[in-house]
Amino acid sequence: MTKMSDLSIDVLEEILSRVPVTSTRAVRSTCRKWNTLSKNLSFRKKHLAQVASAVRREGELQAIVLLNFSLYLMSVNLHGTHSDDFAPSIRSRGNLISLNDSDILKITRVYHCDGLVLCVTGDYTRLVLWNPYTGQTRRICAELRSAKNSGYWYNHALGYDKSTYKVLRVLDVTTDWDVEFDNFGLSLKGNTYWYATDKESREDVPGFLLCFDFTTERFGPCLPLPFESYSEDVVTLSSVRDEQLAVLYQNYDTYEMEIWVTTKIEPNAMSWSKFLAVDMNPLTGFGFYSCGSFLIDEEKRAVVVFDLSETTNCNAAYFIGVNGYFREVDLGTITTGKGMVFPHAFSYVPSSVLFESGSDEKR
Repeated sequence: MTKMSDLSIDVLEEILSRVPVTSTRAVRSTCRKWNTLSKNLSFRKKHLAQVASAVRREGELQAIVLLNFSLYLMSVNLHGTHSDDFAPSIRSRGNLISLNDSDILKITRVYHCDGLVLCVTGDYTRLVLWNPYTGQTRRICAELRSAKNSGYWYNHALGYDKSTYKVLRVLDVTTDWDVEFDNFGLSLKGNTYWYATDKESREDVPGFLLCFDFTTERFGPCLPLPFESYSEDVVTLSSVRDEQLAVLYQNYDTYEMEIWVTTKIEPNAMSWSKFLAVDMNPLTGFGFYSCGSFLIDEEKRAVVVFDLSETTNCNAAYFIGVNGYFREVDLGTITTGKGMVFPHAFSYVPSSVLFESGSDEKR
């Protein structure tokens, strides 16, 4: 009988390239030979090609979701958003809370860029760069509190220029704009975008987008949105296939929701197309509580919004589509205290990027 240890590298690579993403850590820890193989560039390319093919066949969205200080890899099925005969669903494919075997961390904030994840720990003492696919981690810095205000924690962003991944810390600088702390920002094509408001006239001046260009390491000009929004309205960002920026807008008074998708996006200019418009008042009777991070499926003309439930003490996902389609899916009881850690989701495509593990205290 042939043993796995007797197989050639080519055959072993073909077999292991078919394991799901959630099992790659088990592959690495099986033996030194498999661990070495998993770091090989040809294997990583083959494995990720298999993963992408499986995702296309299943027709599901892959997402990383922050719930109750934990990160989960989830598959989101929107097949039923055009029919009452089939219910959409969300299934957990693995708990990603453990950054390594000996370090179980509570995670309170998470930033994402092209398969890499930047995590802020629950005690706000550690900032960790993490590739969930390769299992690598790197501590970036430990000084997360603002020097001017001990009750404020810095906002961060993850992006890249032509050759280097970079971490941005939004410092205590004087600006004429303001970004709320619960606005995580959205990284796309190496740059990061935030929804911002005028610091002095939030009630009178419409909100806008702000872009940080990681190549020039500068903030760009204020970018107008395709709607007028003010401080109490819900505005949150997402992406479509890591190619287009999407924005969700919900009016504070009417609960009407709009989803817009970019047709052109640059650090200094963008244009928009309306993707979906839904009156949420007859469907829920309330607005999104936590600004509602969301995923978008262009083909099915539907979105799924992650938020806190207004009717139960639970995290929830709201499936919203055309012709008044609406479903609420319970994501479990809130264990962190309502408002402590909001559900936060983003589309996930595994990255084969390797970086040096360890600690880096450089600012």
